[in-house]
Amino acid sequence: MNLQEMSTKDLLVLHNQIADKAAGPKTFATRGKLLDRIESIAKAKNIDVASFGQSQAAEVTEPRAQPQADVTEATEAPTETEKKPSGKGIGRLARELLMDPAGYPHAVIAEMVKAQIEGAQASAKSVRWYAHDMRKKGTAVPDRQRVDGDSHQSAVD
Repeated sequence: MNLQEMSTKDLLVLHNQIADKAAGPKTFATRGKLLDRIESIAKAKNIDVASFGQSQAAEVTEPRAQPQADVTEATEAPTETEKKPSGKGIGRLARELLMDPAGYPHAVIAEMVKAQIEGAQASAKSVRWYAHDMRKKGTAVPDRQRVDGDSHQSAVD
């Protein structure tokens, strides 16, 4: 069997059977390096790669069947993780409080979020971002109550 005609996947299987240490699909940067490695191992161990590869053809189909079973198991796992809710709900709660007609200041909303959700690190700045994001997406967010240091009025008397 000519190594040049074998697929890279088959070459990797052949390598792992003759090598002392198995290699993964990303071990070799190029197909040529994989071929060189197989040839050097075969030369060092006095293995006839051509005859070794021919007897390998029937065995190669069996290992391929096994990974396919692993693939079907792997597809089941994401469906379980998709059912899990992601995050703690900080953004959802902040958005709900921003829509409250009372118009609580951003700092007050941040404190309310921290009090209701354990481990939340909400700040006035993050709540302000949620309000900006909602307005950007077209939601009419009620005006906030002004806090003494928060007003931007000019001192005209």
